[in-house]
Amino acid sequence: MPRKKSTTGEDYRKVMEVVKDYIFTTHTFPQISDIAKQSGIPKPKCTSICNELIGQNQLYKVFGGTGLSTVVIPYDMMQVILRTQAKPKWMDKYSFKEKKELDKKVEELTFQITEYEMFERLLYMTDIPLQEAVSFALDWLGFENVIHLKEDTDNPDVTFTYQGLKALVEVAGTIKTGDKDKAQQLDGWVKREIVQHNKKADELKSFFVVNHFREIEPQKRGDPLTPHAKEFLKLNQSHFFTTHFLFNTVKTVMGGVSKDEARREVWNGEKID
Repeated sequence: MPRKKSTTGEDYRKVMEVVKDYIFTTHTFPQISDIAKQSGIPKPKCTSICNELIGQNQLYKVFGGTGLSTVVIPYDMMQVILRTQAKPKWMDKYSFKEKKELDKKVEELTFQITEYEMFERLLYMTDIPLQEAVSFALDWLGFENVIHLKEDTDNPDVTFTYQGLKALVEVAGTIKTGDKDKAQQLDGWVKREIVQHNKKADELKSFFVVNHFREIEPQKRGDPLTPHAKEFLKLNQSHFFTTHFLFNTVKTVMGGVSKDEARREVWNGEKID
């Protein structure tokens, strides 16, 4: 009879990583079945690990019960949520003056930290969180009419204007190289603008923005585009830049480069070899 594989510390770490990655990627909380599928750990074993992590205050069960799916989030994340819970108005009479001052500082620091974390998303996120980060960075750099079209997927991911020209943006986060699919989509968006909105070709510019090999440190990543993606971008006169390029552009502004110059850099994009 084969020996039953024991649970290792690596299994616990993997479950915690999957939970966090699932939340950041989907903006929803995972069921144990989601964790099992993404981690490759059999569901019964994954359930046992999650229950142990709940008992150790590493995970928090936010939903579950007899016959119901168990939904979890990291314990420390739940504590942050609970701290934001509304308190009765009469609590103002009992608040500590010192705590009010600290709360004000925390609020100011939280706003600043959120901005930095949004920029950091450019290096490791995918899907809607990555689109939000790209949109946020473009707006922060001073591009006009930046719109993240997350509510209607029958559109480019992001649009913005620069010097009277409209930009159509497709964003991709991948553990591999950026492929031709998003590059091909751009051509469709440009044609629709011309046909349905009477735009002229020289009033439009399309961009493929890619977070390639997102699980690897940016400096160690390979080519951001497949050969086919490059050819389609060239054929359709589309442009591209990586989210790492956008991240670095933001950092140069924080280091003293003007936003005008930064916008020109982004508008020119990166060279397609």
